[in-house]
Amino acid sequence: MQKFILQQNVERFRTRLAEASNPTDRRRLRTMLSAVERELALLEASEAGVDSPPWPIGDSEGLAAERARLIAEFRGRFGASPQVAYLIDPAPGLEFVDVNPAFEQATGLSRDQVVGQALFMLFPDNPSEANADGTSHLYASLRRVASTGLPDAMPTLRYDVRDADGVFVERHWQAVNTPLSNAGGRLIFLRHTVDEVTDQVIGKRSSVG
Repeated sequence: MQKFILQQNVERFRTRLAEASNPTDRRRLRTMLSAVERELALLEASEAGVDSPPWPIGDSEGLAAERARLIAEFRGRFGASPQVAYLIDPAPGLEFVDVNPAFEQATGLSRDQVVGQALFMLFPDNPSEANADGTSHLYASLRRVASTGLPDAMPTLRYDVRDADGVFVERHWQAVNTPLSNAGGRLIFLRHTVDEVTDQVIGKRSSVG
């Protein structure tokens, strides 16, 4: 019932936003839409993950072997890369499976602190930004990847993160989400690679302003 209500509210706010012409009304509706889209994304991520088919019952050894193979490939490719990268389990919760050293350096979090944590619990939207939409956009991209079986390059996205003191700081990113599947096309992991472009975005904004 909660999911249905949220879906209805998303459609309602989108329609009202498209019809609104008053700038104040549009700002208010955009804030309301961002909030309900975020709540829906969090609910669906928790309950369904990216809604990919589960691994066949009785073949846990096959799944374990595929996971081990993909983790080894990930570490071989991104272990020494300066690009931030991590693996996500597509099952409900969207938990971290592995991260590379560049991720640890960028976030100040170790692999042991991250693996097994839910993506959006560890990296929530900035509560001080009423229109924060990083969660909903990232989740939508992960869903597209699972549905199409193709990588998805996201537009530049603002997704604030917490610094060492736990304070949210403005950050902008360019990310690519990629499905990692077995030979039969069954989704095993989602790989997220990202480059920070905060300085470029703020610099461009300052020059325009």
